[in-house]
This record gives sequence, structure tokens and C-alpha cells, in this order.
Amino acid sequence: MFKRDLYLKKLEMYTGRDVCKIVTGVRRCGKTTIIRQFIEELKDGGVPEENIIYLDFEKLIYNYFTSEDGLRDMLAEFVNGAAGHCYIFLDEAGDIRSWGRVCSEMMNLFDCDIYVISSNDSIFYEGFQKDLAYRYVRIDVYPLIFSEFVELCASDEKYTGLQEEELFGIYLRRGAFPAVYSMDEETAESWLKDTYNSAILKDVVRARKLRDINHIDKIAGYIMENLGKVYSPKALRDSIREQGITISVDTVYSVLEALLGSGLIMKVPRFDIKNDKELETQERYHVCDIAMRNAVMGDEGAGRSQAMENVLHTELLTRGFKVYVGKQGRYQVDFMAVKAEDRTYLNCCEYLNSNEAIKKEFNPLVKIRDNYFKMVLSMDTETKVNKGGIINFPLTKFLLQG
Repeated sequence: MFKRDLYLKKLEMYTGRDVCKIVTGVRRCGKTTIIRQFIEELKDGGVPEENIIYLDFEKLIYNYFTSEDGLRDMLAEFVNGAAGHCYIFLDEAGDIRSWGRVCSEMMNLFDCDIYVISSNDSIFYEGFQKDLAYRYVRIDVYPLIFSEFVELCASDEKYTGLQEEELFGIYLRRGAFPAVYSMDEETAESWLKDTYNSAILKDVVRARKLRDINHIDKIAGYIMENLGKVYSPKALRDSIREQGITISVDTVYSVLEALLGSGLIMKVPRFDIKNDKELETQERYHVCDIAMRNAVMGDEGAGRSQAMENVLHTELLTRGFKVYVGKQGRYQVDFMAVKAEDRTYLNCCEYLNSNEAIKKEFNPLVKIRDNYFKMVLSMDTETKVNKGGIINFPLTKFLLQG
């Protein structure tokens, strides 16, 4: 079983700290597997099995635990029956009212670590921060990034001898969900569709109590057709209305928030670089996985440049950056990645095979008059352009360097 050390190390880092560890991510991206691997590490480190409790609230046996009193009584009974420090794992606990208050009480009264896992943002109910006395850390889990995919394939002989660019093509085609790599391509496509539909029903419709599936399908479809484009919710609304479907901007906002909360899509807001401020309109959206998008849409697939941008966006999020679309006058920069006081500006394209392509990718970066790092990422295998210290660099190497 492939170990995702990036996330296991984060869990290890917060173990023993007086905070609730909240692990979130799109359905089937590997959260539960990571938790189970972490539990095995605890056992290997000498933690007795009776000091570990893992509860999956999507299992029928736990369906009746919907109140904080029921959860409190069950956890207190477990901890009182154990000897020493305890580890509590609550998977898909979003339907339990005031779970945060129970977790806070447990941390106050007992010697324990608490981990809460969720596939949608209903876990962050209004007031959960206060209930936890602000003692929590959020760990976002994403589908496989390219370096993880390469590591996963290292022990598989059918990938032996393939170049980085060939592996990257497979990664775009098969996708970033770990489970698909144990399936043939036809089964994987069906699994991806099923995963999407499951997320829509459980993490969009049920979690947000939305009713009109048709509106959800239309909005999700528009986003998947327009990857890499900047637009407003009003423009999205107008496009759907052109199909003869009545829909309001408020409905668009509600569905967008639900889709974002499920992890199926991710928003990239715009940032005015010159005036140093985040803009409130005209954002861009990416999907959690290109292969899922292609399976759901049933078309020829997203364009290569769109797919590359989507992969790069997930990579930056996984590295801990906050990501924006940069606006520099009339120019646009694909990604402005921010971490603490540092910034990185990145443009992404397939190939720099013409003067027009070079101008398109480099001019927006050259116009930015600050000293932060700037680069163009492409599928070119070597640096071929240098404009004032701004170079192009192979995307695959950038993704593998971490």
C-alpha cells in the first residue's frame, strides 16, 4: 500500500499537541487510507490497540450517533476503559451536532489526541471554532501530485524505463486518485464517474440540502468546460439561461459554495498586483482531478494547457501556497503563489515554439516590477528563453523537485 509521507509527517508533527486535527479532502482522495496507515504507525511505535478508537460514521452501525450526548458518552466510556494516552479518530463526523464541543471536553478532561476526518465542509459548522476554543489545525488532503504518482509507479514494471514526459502523459490520462492505479482504464473511468456522483449526492446535495440536481449539473458542467478561464457567477448564470434554464445568481453562488465545499472544484481568486489587493470578482476554477473531469464530461478531454494548469494548481496548494490569478494592468499571470511574506509568479504553457508564444508567456512577468521569483513552466525539456533573468523551465522537473 502506497504511503503518502507528506501527510503522515503532518499528522506526526501535530501528535501530542493540544489541538483537534481536522483532515479534509474530496471524497476518495485517500484520507481514510492515510489515517489507517497512521494508526499502524502508532501501533508499531508501541501504542496499545485498546488505546486507539476509530469510528466511521458512514457505517450503518453508527448511524444513530447524531447527538453530542451520545458521542460524549461513547468516547468517555472508551477513554475510561483504556490505560494511558488515547487516540480518537472520528471519520465523517459532520452529521453529529456540536461535535466540536465534545472534542473540546475530551481534550480538557482526558489525556488524548483527537482526529476528525471529513469529505465536505459541513464539518465546519457555525460556531465550531468557539466550541473547540480555537484549538484545531486543518490538514487538507489532495489527490496524488505528480511526484507521488512517480513514486507510486516506481515499483511497477510496466512503467520501467519511461521518461518523465511519458509518465506525465499517463498521469494526465489516468488521473490523481490513488485507487485507479489498481484498475484497468475502463474500470477506472467507471470508478471516477461513480466517485463524482457520490460526491455530488453526499457532499453537495445532502450536505448543503440542495434540491435541484439539474442546476448543479449545469453549473459543474460549465466549470469543467471552461477550465483556465476567468469569469463571474453572473456570466455563468447568463450562459445557463441561454440554454433555456431559469436560474438566479443567488442559486449559482449557493451551488458554487457547495461544490467548493465538496472539494470537487477549487476557486482561484484574482489579485491586483499593482495595487496589492485581492479582487472580489472574475475568478477562475479548477477541478480536483483532470481524469475525473474527462470521465464525467465524456468528451475528448480538457486541452493540454488546461490540464497542465490544473495539475500545477493542485501542486501549489499541496506545497502550502495560497494561490491567485495575478492581474498586472491588462496582462494576466496564471498563478501568483503566496506563502508568508514570499511570492512566486508562474505562467504555464505547453511549448514555447513561436515568438508569439514567448511574448504571451513572458510579457506579463516582465511587466511586474518587484523582485519576487518569476518563471514560465512548459513541456520544453530545456531552458530556451531568458528575459532579464526570467527563464522557462520544464514543468515535470518543477513538479518533481517539490
